[in-house]
Amino acid sequence: MSPVSVRELLPRDGWARAIVAGVAVGVLVTGLAAIGAVRSRTAIRAAAVASLTNYASVAAEQFANGYEAIIRQSFVPIIPTPGYVDPPGRRDPLPVADMVEMIGRLRIDPCHCMVSPSPTAVFRLGLDSNDTEAVDSAGGRLAGLDSAIAAATHRASDSLGPTGARYGFVLVPKAGGDQFVFFTRRADSVSGRRYVYGIVVPAAVMAERVYATAFRTIRLVPRYLLSTVARNDQYLEVEVLRRDGTAVYSSGRAYGGGPTDALVLPVIRGGVAIAVRLNPALKDALMPGGVPAPVPVRELILIGLSLGLLVTIGTFGIRAAELARLRSDFASSVTHELRTPLTQIRLAAETVLLGRSRSAEAAARSLTSVVAETRRLQHLIDNVLHFSRAERRLTRVRVEPLDLVAALYDVAGLFAPLVADRGIAVLVEAPEELTICADPNALRQVLLNLLDNAARFGPDQQPIRLGACRRGAEMEIWVEDQGPGIPVRDRERVWRAFVRLGHDRESGSTGTGLGLAVVKELVEAQRGRCWLETGSVGGTRVIVRLAAGEAAV
Repeated sequence: MSPVSVRELLPRDGWARAIVAGVAVGVLVTGLAAIGAVRSRTAIRAAAVASLTNYASVAAEQFANGYEAIIRQSFVPIIPTPGYVDPPGRRDPLPVADMVEMIGRLRIDPCHCMVSPSPTAVFRLGLDSNDTEAVDSAGGRLAGLDSAIAAATHRASDSLGPTGARYGFVLVPKAGGDQFVFFTRRADSVSGRRYVYGIVVPAAVMAERVYATAFRTIRLVPRYLLSTVARNDQYLEVEVLRRDGTAVYSSGRAYGGGPTDALVLPVIRGGVAIAVRLNPALKDALMPGGVPAPVPVRELILIGLSLGLLVTIGTFGIRAAELARLRSDFASSVTHELRTPLTQIRLAAETVLLGRSRSAEAAARSLTSVVAETRRLQHLIDNVLHFSRAERRLTRVRVEPLDLVAALYDVAGLFAPLVADRGIAVLVEAPEELTICADPNALRQVLLNLLDNAARFGPDQQPIRLGACRRGAEMEIWVEDQGPGIPVRDRERVWRAFVRLGHDRESGSTGTGLGLAVVKELVEAQRGRCWLETGSVGGTRVIVRLAAGEAAV
């Protein structure tokens, strides 16, 4: 197939070109509006999600501060005061028994402030010596402090000084169950030795007595939502996670699709991550105007409909402009087609009427010319009538068995006088005894149209071949000329009404643009088919196939 240039794709009519330009501008503006809408929606959504993430981060910080307050309230009274200066003189380090004694007192305190009445261990860890002592909650001496707990506490205590913190607590992962250590660091004023005093509590106890209590008692819901959200679990989900992502505590209601944020605490604050996920059902209540959807579906649908309407309007506009041009060309062509034979008829009739013929033979030739031009007019009128009926779906055919060879010779005989003055010969190529199932009048109109096209667009002195043969259950009829031919890319388009190719208009050849459209309509009405090929010696070969034999279609 030959390449098609952009110029050939554009409509030729000025109004149609203006419509195409208008539609292109409309599509461009609508496309820019769509891009702007998507970008604006994306920016607004990003800001909304960032704000919701801030809500989650604020809740995580409030939760961390809340449970740290509970831990300090419970453990600070037990552990020796950091930074206290002992009186001078030789003495031993503060005994762990003092911490156990304080635990015993707090057990009977009516406020029930103890997080863990029975801690795993109470210990003193020497940082500069092996002076380490560990006992259980009843004061019973333990074999020693767990090495993992001792190492983690030693590392965490080193960060108390630079940060200025007085107390710290660290999570120590253990195979038999994670342990939390609350500790402080104290130095002897005489010997200068440093010690860490601490309490070891199971993580399960911390989850139940600290994290769950903090989540239940600390208000994490924003003040302006208090009227609609009564409890923290209606607003968010909280998880306390180890460094590897294992959950130490979960508030119990999962909001997996909600905005989230995580607060990673340093070792001296527990060495855990607090993940907060907001309830996605409240995101519109938290953001004035709500959170836009990731994709502006409604806006894009409206923009898509607008684009569709623009394209539809442009298509109809171009089609209307093209039809207006085609009908104008049709009116001009029909006028020209009618004027030429009418002029010939008038001249021939006046010649006979006024007795200007020099002989009887000349008068007979004039009358023959009148008959030929009348046939040409009848053929033109028949085409217009057939096209009119086809547009209103009124085409009716009556199929019957016909002698195809006789029909070909009959049509060739009717058409030959019309092109005799141009030296064109119609050659019939068909074996004897071919029978076709067709409508006689429709078949005659099809053949006359094809012969007329072959003569109109072919050169003078050319032979036009009109032939037929049997192809299985079908009869094939062809008409072949020696004209310029029809490009492959236009071989489907020429079957449409009013269509005339560019070289046809430039060559000055006349025609209404209805011939092949009428052929296609009549052939398909008889349940046949037709197409174009390149001729054996160039030019165009039009092929029609209809049912063969005696059976009706």
